[in-house]
Amino acid sequence: MNRLGVIKVSHEMMDNIELLTPWKESLDFEKVKEIIAKSPYKIDGFVFLSTCNRVEIIYKIHNSVEHLRFYEYMLGKLPSIAIHPEHITGRPVITHLLKLCSGLESMVLGETEIRYQVKEALKKSIEENVIDSSLNQLFQSIFRECKEIRKYIPSNIPLSISSLGVRNLEQQLGGFASHDEYFVVIGSGPISKACVEYIKKWGGNDVLWVNRTKEKILNDANQLNVIALSLSEFFDKDYFENHYPKKVCSIITATSSTEPILKKDFVESLNKNKLVIVDLAMPSDVEESVKEIENVEVINLQTIKEQLERNKKRREEAGKLALNVLEESLYKVETDWIRYISTPVLKEIQEKIHLHSRKRLENLFEGHLKHLSNRDKRILYDWAIKFHREMNRIHRVGIEKILHYYYKESRKV
Repeated sequence: MNRLGVIKVSHEMMDNIELLTPWKESLDFEKVKEIIAKSPYKIDGFVFLSTCNRVEIIYKIHNSVEHLRFYEYMLGKLPSIAIHPEHITGRPVITHLLKLCSGLESMVLGETEIRYQVKEALKKSIEENVIDSSLNQLFQSIFRECKEIRKYIPSNIPLSISSLGVRNLEQQLGGFASHDEYFVVIGSGPISKACVEYIKKWGGNDVLWVNRTKEKILNDANQLNVIALSLSEFFDKDYFENHYPKKVCSIITATSSTEPILKKDFVESLNKNKLVIVDLAMPSDVEESVKEIENVEVINLQTIKEQLERNKKRREEAGKLALNVLEESLYKVETDWIRYISTPVLKEIQEKIHLHSRKRLENLFEGHLKHLSNRDKRILYDWAIKFHREMNRIHRVGIEKILHYYYKESRKV
């Protein structure tokens, strides 16, 4: 576990999440892969996680004494940022990953989307062959345990950025069912899909789901019984008004674009009365000047973050029960890790014992036990195999206890 590390920036570390922009705009998996590949330090595996409010590089270094030098190397290669990236190593990485995947470190306590995002990041590392089996095994244990932790998070708290964004929209509009206008959602990711689902669930009828490539959302749109549009169709004023003549009352946008896609001229040209825009993208999908338009309200991630900060005490109290079970989950993950890394050691010991035992038994059959019948020799041989299996079990339990004691003592130092 001493070889685990995390380099991260996230919403907890800043008052304004716009400070994340340099990493959000400049960093992707390929860029991080290239930087690590050129590193003078041997990295056994890494996972790159980038969400709307955090960027993290989770890694396993071959030599634990090189953590700090590797961190300094990465800071020299990563884009410059106004906040100092946090560096976590060793056992605290496990605690961080448990909190992260269970939603305890999210802007919205207990959100469900983060675990999906971590799984997708892990999947990418596996596909690109930049992760070893032990780090993969660690994440599987993390995913299993975070399900248990989540059971202790109260269900009456918004569980995702998308649900909180739609809730803000609902409040601004005074409910959805009373609006015979279009609800527009832009983007193809899990946040956008969840927003479509929430709007439908809470009474919104005419939902238009927009994405740069319409085919990417078409199947999901059909299943949810909403209309799918391409971004070019939505931005084409003549086409849009001819096919969709109603007014637009809201737009939720959550794309991965590095530039604003909703410009002032376009928003002004929309057929609307009051328009509420919920911008869940980082960097922002909405041009700053859009806020100057009359009867247009813009809600962004910073607004949601400020709401959450005002409600921080309630969130902390609600998370206490989940934190109480964190230590137990931490112990289970450590046990799984130890069991996994002890397998090669056990295999080597068992092979040596098996070879030694077999030679001793053969010598006995040729010496003191030469007088036994073949039947008696077979019975004795079967008994030796059974005893050998039991000794293997004892060795496994013993080695796991020794390793766990080693890690426990090493943490005290």
